[in-house]
Amino acid sequence: QKCDSVIDCLDLSDECNEQCEKEIIGGSYLKVVTWIIGILAVTFNILTIAKNLKDLQDSKSSVEYLNKALISLIGFGDFLVGLYLLLIAITASPLYSLIYGKTYCKSQLEWLTSLECSFLGVISTIGSQISLFSMVVISLVRYRAVSSKKIPGPVTNYVIFGAICTVILIVCAATAIAFIPLLHSLEDSFVNGMYYDPEHRLFVGLPDKDMHFDVLQQYHGRIRKKKTLSWALINSMVDEMFTNQYGGLRKKKVEFYGNDGVCLFKYFVKSDDPQRYYVWLILAINLTCFATIAISYILINVMSSKSPNKTKLNKKTKKRNRKRRRQLSMLIATDFICWFPFVIICFLHTIEAIDATPWYALFSIVILPFNSVINPLIYDTRFSNFLDKAMTRMKSSDSYKAAVNSIEGYITALKSGESYKTVTDFIERFKAKIESCKTTIRDFCKGRADDDTPEVAGPSNAIEMQEFVARPEKADEPETG
Repeated sequence: QKCDSVIDCLDLSDECNEQCEKEIIGGSYLKVVTWIIGILAVTFNILTIAKNLKDLQDSKSSVEYLNKALISLIGFGDFLVGLYLLLIAITASPLYSLIYGKTYCKSQLEWLTSLECSFLGVISTIGSQISLFSMVVISLVRYRAVSSKKIPGPVTNYVIFGAICTVILIVCAATAIAFIPLLHSLEDSFVNGMYYDPEHRLFVGLPDKDMHFDVLQQYHGRIRKKKTLSWALINSMVDEMFTNQYGGLRKKKVEFYGNDGVCLFKYFVKSDDPQRYYVWLILAINLTCFATIAISYILINVMSSKSPNKTKLNKKTKKRNRKRRRQLSMLIATDFICWFPFVIICFLHTIEAIDATPWYALFSIVILPFNSVINPLIYDTRFSNFLDKAMTRMKSSDSYKAAVNSIEGYITALKSGESYKTVTDFIERFKAKIESCKTTIRDFCKGRADDDTPEVAGPSNAIEMQEFVARPEKADEPETG
């Protein structure tokens, strides 16, 4: 079957033809966005690293020193993400065909099992985790500084040593997360398949353990359970099949990062994937980190707004506090927008409620790395000051004023039009009718409560209620008798 993302032909003609020519990044829009985000992330974060490392020596307090060190580390992590985006954008360009001599679709098996693909996956994972862990630590440092209500101490050797240890710990944790799936001892949990020399026509595509089981059982006839198959056993049994006749068989593993052409961390796993527990562990850690960041900054915002000295602050300080609260709100919002929907999509994909595979490139190279561009604008005051000045200049420009006046004139003209008046009158009449109905029903219920006469069967539904209310009252009949 053609174009079903399953390779059935040795020459890949079923998946690489005029109807479906697979690319690393599908669509011109995604390619352009990848270039833009990559260039902005690399440029902004290089400036952030340079500025904060330069100002690090001039820090006057321990909190300021830790802030600048961690902001530099966030910039380094986001720089790695931006570098990944630029490298994958170059790989997805026509330059790939010039280097490899054929299109990506025809050479996708070699690319997915290459060291270059694993390298891209490692640097993107290290960069994103370094940035995330640094954001968690800096949020806790700021929360402690605000909640303690003490003047921060000076920069001492102890503070410098603590900052160095924190940086090393963050880098080691991020590196471990990136390299654990590549460990040879854990290949049964993270290797997704095997790529064999196409000269030998026994295996097609990237066979997994199930496909190996079917072939090896027919050849050896002594395999009873699929669960007993390890990659070491598979390799030894395959070597026995080809050693004597062909002099060995060249093969390469489909590593953890080779699940897709963009070579990223395999967030989209299914219920039968052996690496699903590790993936969900990392997603849980990341979600906990973002929750910690959000809670810390919310508490900081609340404590700042309830400060007892708030009325004594001057205008400049109040403006700076408003700006800081705005930055914190933007930070929480961007983290939520980038990660929360992504985690939901991962969960739905795992339980097979949806197939999110076509969205992998969109989430992995656009939505998640978007923080790498936003973070320098939030954490680095130079960028925020530049944006404030740019906004001030824009608001004071004649074109901005003309645009605002044009919009206000349009709104005024709209309000003075007949259609606007007609709609407004209709709404007012509708409101008046609703209030009249409420008053009528209220008076009716009150009259029923105060009535001492024997009970009379009242209206049983809304129509009888309207008829009862509209019925004219009868004059009191004279007593007889």
